[in-house]
Amino acid sequence: MNVNRNSLLGRTADITIDRQLGSRNIRHRNITYSIQLGHFAAEKKSGKIKHLIYIIGAENTSNTFKGTIICTIKRNDTNQLLLVAAPEGKHFYEVQIRECLGFFEKQYKSDYEFYMTKSCGIILYRIVDDTVQFLVSRDKKSGRISLIKGGIEFGESEKETAVREVLEKTGICAEISDDFRSEYVFGTSEHTREKSVFFMAEYGDVMLKTPEKSDYVLSVMTFEEAVRSLDYPQEIILLMEARDYYEQKRKSMCSDKRA
Repeated sequence: MNVNRNSLLGRTADITIDRQLGSRNIRHRNITYSIQLGHFAAEKKSGKIKHLIYIIGAENTSNTFKGTIICTIKRNDTNQLLLVAAPEGKHFYEVQIRECLGFFEKQYKSDYEFYMTKSCGIILYRIVDDTVQFLVSRDKKSGRISLIKGGIEFGESEKETAVREVLEKTGICAEISDDFRSEYVFGTSEHTREKSVFFMAEYGDVMLKTPEKSDYVLSVMTFEEAVRSLDYPQEIILLMEARDYYEQKRKSMCSDKRA
C-alpha cells in the first residue's frame, strides 16, 4: 500500500514501544539501540499500515508514547518506509536526526524527508555616503529576491553555517555582530516547516565572487528598494529589525564620540 509520506510529517502519533534503549538488534547482535524503536499504525481507506518508528529526544518512556512525526525514511533497496518521532513541542533538524540514527541507518541508502529544516544566514550591509545598503540575491529561474542563507551541516554551529554560506555565495569573509540574532519559522508546504536564523555583518568595498554557474545574482539595494523587492514577508520584517539595529548602533557611536 502506498502512503503519502509528506502527509505524515507533523502528525501526532500514538506509538507502541517495541525495543527499549540498550536492547540489541535481532539480526545484528553487535548493534545496540541507542534510541527507542516502536511501531505506528497509519489509517488507510483499505485498512491500517504498520510503520517502524524511531523515537528521539524522549527519556524514560513506558511501553507507549505519544509524539510528533518529524521525519520519514524510505530505504532505496526495499522501499520500506520508516518514521521518526519526537516529544510534542521538541524540534530536531536534519543533522541531529541523521546523527541519532547513524548507529543503524548508516548501513542503508535512503531518502529522507524532514518536518523541520534549518538554515542560517547573514544580513549583509555597507554604508555609502551615509546611506545603509543591503546585499541580496535574485534567483535566476524564479526571479525571487531573498537574503543570503543556506542549510546547516553536521557539526556546525549556527554562526559557522552563516559565515560559510556567505563566503561560498559572495566571497565575503563576514565578521558577525554578536548582539544581533533573529529567527523565524515558516511553512515551506502544508506539512513541512523551515527555521531560519539570521545574524548581521558589515562589509566594505569588496569584490563580490559568486561560484561558476551559480543560479543567482547578487544585488546591492537601499533599505527602501529591498523592502519593495524581497519576496518573503518574514525577511522584510528581518530587514526592518536590522535597520533598527543599525540606527541604534549608529546613535550609540555618535553619543560615545560626543562624550
